[in-house]
Amino acid sequence: MSNYTSSLLKLIIMSDIHLLPKGEVKRDLDTAPRFKSAIDSLNALHTDADLCVFAGDITEKSDAGAYALFDEIRAGSDLTQRVMVGNHDNRNDYLEHAQNPMVDENNFVAGYDDIKGHRILMLDSSEPGVLRSGLCDKRFAWTADRLAEAKALGLKVIILIHHNPCALQMPVDTYRLAEPEKLLKVLHQSDADIIQIVAGHCHITTAGSWGGYPCATISGNQHRVEPFLRGRTGQQTCYAGPAQYAVLMSDGTNCAVHFQNYVDQSLIMSPELFPYKMDQKFEIID
Repeated sequence: MSNYTSSLLKLIIMSDIHLLPKGEVKRDLDTAPRFKSAIDSLNALHTDADLCVFAGDITEKSDAGAYALFDEIRAGSDLTQRVMVGNHDNRNDYLEHAQNPMVDENNFVAGYDDIKGHRILMLDSSEPGVLRSGLCDKRFAWTADRLAEAKALGLKVIILIHHNPCALQMPVDTYRLAEPEKLLKVLHQSDADIIQIVAGHCHITTAGSWGGYPCATISGNQHRVEPFLRGRTGQQTCYAGPAQYAVLMSDGTNCAVHFQNYVDQSLIMSPELFPYKMDQKFEIID
């Protein structure tokens, strides 16, 4: 392994797992074997990752059986893991079940990891039973303090949050992050070097910017929705796949977000059609 490769941050982000207790199915999708496929994919492809973050909506209805099933399946990966909550997760239910959960001093499910020159900042945007959740004054203050620390330490910042802050120009925007302008003000005032924001919640893969910050979303483990943009009427199409997680890689200058599909109905084309893709070389940056 080169010096460059060993210093490269590799971050896995999963979201919208939507587990139910064993034996229960919703929308004709059993999310447990899909999630098991995600863990199998990690073990096959990304055991070198620095961290795996589960970015909320761990369960469908925040019951103890689903959280137990989540812990049972994710135990199949040896990666260091962090767990966030989403609007389908009741924070109190999760904390009652969890062993050694990630919590801040106000008992919100928020935290950070400093890895290879980066601060991975994980925010708690959930309010139990509230679809369009946001952050309160305590969470804004905590976020501002963590960003100030990152700036003082010269760390690049990656923000993970369940609710998408960026308007996607879709109906999902009616329940994106509440009062996103307040969080944006905190980010701008911090003057921290924020290189990427990743969210779940909206069940669609997108990339763009929000207030000048790169912002991406992942479709997650449950169903995926089509781009249903302004001007459309009628039924929005939903798909059983692909199910996916994000693989973020950053060297501090170059930050890329890849979307790893682990449930995918796409036809695999014959490798013989692409002989040049065998043992391809990577750019040498050392």
